[in-house]
Amino acid sequence: MAGCDPFPVNPGLRGGFPPGRAAFTMRRYTRPAGHRDGLMQSDHTFGGRVIGETLAAEGVECLFGIHGAQWSSIEEACRQGIRLYHFRHEATAGFAADAYARCTRKPGVCYVSMAAGMTNMLAPLYHAKGCLSPVVVMVSQHHPARDGLSPIQEGYAERVFADACKWTHRILDWRTDGFWIRKALRDAVHFPPGPIALSIPQPAQGGAGPDSQRHFVPGDRSPVIPQPAGDPAFVEQAVVALLQAERPLLIAGDGVYWSGAAAELRELAELLQIPTTTRRTARGALPETHPLAFTQECRTGFAEHADLVCLIGMQVTALDRWFEPPVWAAGTRFIQIQQNPELVWYGLPTEATVVGSPRLVLRQMIDCVRSLSKRGPDRTAWVQQLAKTRAEVARRRAEKVHQQWGSQPIHPDVLGAEICSFLDPTATLIYDSYTGSHYLTDKVVATREGHVLDAGLHQHLGHSIGMAIGAQVARPGQQVLAQIGDGGFGLSGMDMETMLRYRLPAVVVLLNNDSWGGRTIGGPLYFPQHGSWENLPDIRYDRMFAELGCHTEYVTTAEQIRPALERSFNSGLPALINVRCEATRTSRRLLPIWLVQTWMRGNFAELPVEAQEELRRQSFAMYRAAAAIAREDGCRVTAEELADMVGKSERD
Repeated sequence: MAGCDPFPVNPGLRGGFPPGRAAFTMRRYTRPAGHRDGLMQSDHTFGGRVIGETLAAEGVECLFGIHGAQWSSIEEACRQGIRLYHFRHEATAGFAADAYARCTRKPGVCYVSMAAGMTNMLAPLYHAKGCLSPVVVMVSQHHPARDGLSPIQEGYAERVFADACKWTHRILDWRTDGFWIRKALRDAVHFPPGPIALSIPQPAQGGAGPDSQRHFVPGDRSPVIPQPAGDPAFVEQAVVALLQAERPLLIAGDGVYWSGAAAELRELAELLQIPTTTRRTARGALPETHPLAFTQECRTGFAEHADLVCLIGMQVTALDRWFEPPVWAAGTRFIQIQQNPELVWYGLPTEATVVGSPRLVLRQMIDCVRSLSKRGPDRTAWVQQLAKTRAEVARRRAEKVHQQWGSQPIHPDVLGAEICSFLDPTATLIYDSYTGSHYLTDKVVATREGHVLDAGLHQHLGHSIGMAIGAQVARPGQQVLAQIGDGGFGLSGMDMETMLRYRLPAVVVLLNNDSWGGRTIGGPLYFPQHGSWENLPDIRYDRMFAELGCHTEYVTTAEQIRPALERSFNSGLPALINVRCEATRTSRRLLPIWLVQTWMRGNFAELPVEAQEELRRQSFAMYRAAAAIAREDGCRVTAEELADMVGKSERD
């Protein structure tokens, strides 16, 4: 396409915003010298040009996608100076837009062609929905006059994507192109951020004439949505509850990241001496090196003893078991701070609810604390308990890594530890492997928000190749590392060629255990009748991509990991590190589920001896937890029945 260099020089997009700044600021595009002045003010224009110029005027700097014959608007966007990244698969382009959006806190814009190309975008849209990522996808479409007449590539993105998006729309009048493009870009970032899809049929791009755009004003005259502050009465109610609590916690989620509230979060935590954990894109908003910071691994033995939990921009989901017993202690009280009232969770015993921007509400709370109390509460014992728990967690973690250091194949505990000890504090780390993520996340020490890009609620596989591309575009000059399993790599690995084509030096660590999940998800142990869950053994992915020109490494021992990482990042090329790796036990999170399913099927005697012994040696507390999970799913089984099935006579 005209204006698109296949090897563009990355000019250095700046991700994130300084404290106190709005999370998304529009800018008017500056046209090249000699370009006609004024947005869409010639005597003759057409829909494609309107779309391209509106994208540029709204600050869009790059597009991710795969071309189609109907995309005149993409050509016009390139003429405006917007950079185009062209992919091998539409889903990978969508994941790149997701990572770009999360890294920059601006819309990530992607595009796909009609029908078949459109359906390949569904997975990344669900991924973006679960991760609160402001992705805007533009979908070309047949002429509306041919609806129902079996045109080539008939498809209706506005219907297909409806459940995955905040909203969808089909543009039928090219004179409203500018309105809908602007609305999509701005609505995508309004909290909670999320994906939006626009179907753009042929007339919306090819319509032409002297007509002015309808419902469209220059950007400096269009509305700006302010961030709301909280009701002062409810803010004071929340502050009083925190002052009176003996063992409070702060848990910060995506809302803290999107409102730019890291500084306010730290100030409140220090002022009230409250242990704080940060989750999802907010992880690192309070650096995990801070004495008040704790991670998920500190929940047992520490967080479970909290009497009051303040959720700040934190969605209540299954990832935290909805903050309900038995995972969280019965009797725990909550404060909820959400920018959008629809995110308030009504299933929790709540002392105070404040609706407003987390950044502004936290500032209100800080001011309120200082007006109500000359000296913060003495929580020395509570903070000391946190320090003791952190030290014990670190000791156990180091012990596990030490015990597994010489394992063959490499244990993922060792791989995760080596990755995290090597990476710079400014690195971006992308999770994409069930086995790998399980053993990696507890090794991470996040020191800034946006450090980790995870898979969110929908937990897709194969997304990290595209996300590494988007993150590297958004954060040039910084380390980007994606950890992916060999199952996920089979879904998206060819877009390593896209990385190479655009000279984006991300590093992909391939956890190669020859299977979909390996023993971590218990496949060969608890589903013996499923047949093989394995791929061909020891596939040399490194050799495949060395042929393309990527830097590659093949790692079989723990001692080789760090030198391979160093050579890969120093190469200046996209790099693939093929690591022979395997988990040696089933995830403890899944064991209760497999225990109940074994009881339902009545096939305990058919399981391999290793599986029988694994279930038998679990504590009775695990049987109680399994029975509680089963009851949630409508299965009435007691802990005693589960213990009897495996032949365990001891009761705790």
